[in-house]
Amino acid sequence: MTDVIDLIRARQNLLIVPKSDEPPTHKPEILLIGCVDARLSIHKDLGFPDGSALIYRNIAALVSGNTEGDWHEHVSEAAALEFAVNVMKVKHIVVMGHTDCGGIKASLANTLGEKNPISQYLEPLHSVRDEVIAKGGDQKAQASAMEKAAVRNSVVNLVSYPSVADAMREGRIQIHGWVINTGTKVISEMDRETGEFHSMRKDMNKETASDGNGGKKNGGGFIARLLSFGWLPLASEEAATVCMACI
Repeated sequence: MTDVIDLIRARQNLLIVPKSDEPPTHKPEILLIGCVDARLSIHKDLGFPDGSALIYRNIAALVSGNTEGDWHEHVSEAAALEFAVNVMKVKHIVVMGHTDCGGIKASLANTLGEKNPISQYLEPLHSVRDEVIAKGGDQKAQASAMEKAAVRNSVVNLVSYPSVADAMREGRIQIHGWVINTGTKVISEMDRETGEFHSMRKDMNKETASDGNGGKKNGGGFIARLLSFGWLPLASEEAATVCMACI
């Protein structure tokens, strides 16, 4: 099997280099916060056009939040949001978890030890994990519940940043929560009114209206309640960023 670096070198040798190195205009409309899982391709699986999205990837698509103004404890996360919202003026922020997530499994198992860096990184999900486990169910059911709960948790923590909260109040930005199936690539979308998840595909979710929001208006109840209560951070641990890139 050919090494992936060798494939990249081969592709470079076949690259047709234009005469000008002037880059295209950079005007992304979306900030996608996703997991580092290598099985998910932003272009192929989601269909984002080139240049349309800023991509911020970390383990489990985690947003730690801005507890009592402690953004300096997770400055990469804070800077990414500030850049996306107030510099690039994106219209949407999407938090996208996925099925069969190693970070979610590690959080549920809780066997790494307190001093393990992954365990410390996942600390913002501890309260969510405890709630999921308390409800019972087998391993598969708990993982499914945790995947969705983690996305809700990150959506709530987004609003703890003044830049995001202000943009939402002013109607400049919309927040979305997704869970993509790693096997089928079908996306389940968080209903803005209830916080529940429904498939984007009409044939898999007959009750969901064509607007993809369960027939609810944008900025519905679940997210609107976040703003009405002000900042609602759930945790303050640093969200160590693995990759931030533009596509």
